[in-house]
Amino acid sequence: MNFISPDPCRISWREPRVWLVPLLAFAGMAVLIASDSNRSLFLYLNGLSALASDVLWQNLTVLGGTLAGLTLLAPLIGRRPDILWSLALAAIFATFWVHGLKGPIGMVRPPAVIPPELLHVIGPAHRYGSFPSGHSTTIFTVAGILSLYLRRGSLTWLLAAVALLIGISRIAVGVHWPLDVLGGAFGGWLSAVLGTLLAQRWRWGVSRSGKWIVGLALATGALALLISPDTSYPEAIMLQRGLALACLLPVFLLVFGRSRL
Repeated sequence: MNFISPDPCRISWREPRVWLVPLLAFAGMAVLIASDSNRSLFLYLNGLSALASDVLWQNLTVLGGTLAGLTLLAPLIGRRPDILWSLALAAIFATFWVHGLKGPIGMVRPPAVIPPELLHVIGPAHRYGSFPSGHSTTIFTVAGILSLYLRRGSLTWLLAAVALLIGISRIAVGVHWPLDVLGGAFGGWLSAVLGTLLAQRWRWGVSRSGKWIVGLALATGALALLISPDTSYPEAIMLQRGLALACLLPVFLLVFGRSRL
């Protein structure tokens, strides 16, 4: 069953799937700040993470990595260049959101201020560059792009829930506050909306040359993911390699003429 519309995406601001996720994320951030509950909620959620295996959290958290997150849409290479073009433009907005705020805000991460005996850390204990969460921004960008192209709007909330779970994994591994995750959800979803709006007006990415360049750029990222020496989450290496291969396979088929852009 094909849930993704074959027609060009048209955004209407009246649709809840466009504005509800960033609105809820913004409201959540406001509540955390007003109630000064960011730390206490982190400790609660980080403590609950021990109820599940570290392997689960490692595999969930790598899905929010920049390269891994973007390769989730790899099967669309050669089939839906409009979606990949929206993703490429959205990634630019998301990058500015993350790296434009981390330095100026300068929020420290939980390992920098919480005693080790109160903290459950999986993988490297990063200490700086907390807000917003880059992993959360990435996965909410991907989820937002998909939600804008889905035939069934109800699946938007499933996508948002999965993205939130991956965002929560950053709390589970002990390196981000709830505020960071909500910040990533806010910026990621809006990046998806802005990227799609821009893609509707600037159609270069669906031209023949644009399709090849976007596809090859995605394949280059997948190749980097495949050969990356990063072992921050060793139990998730197989998942990373599998995502990379899933991206490279359609590119291989395109190059050898079994499909065409």
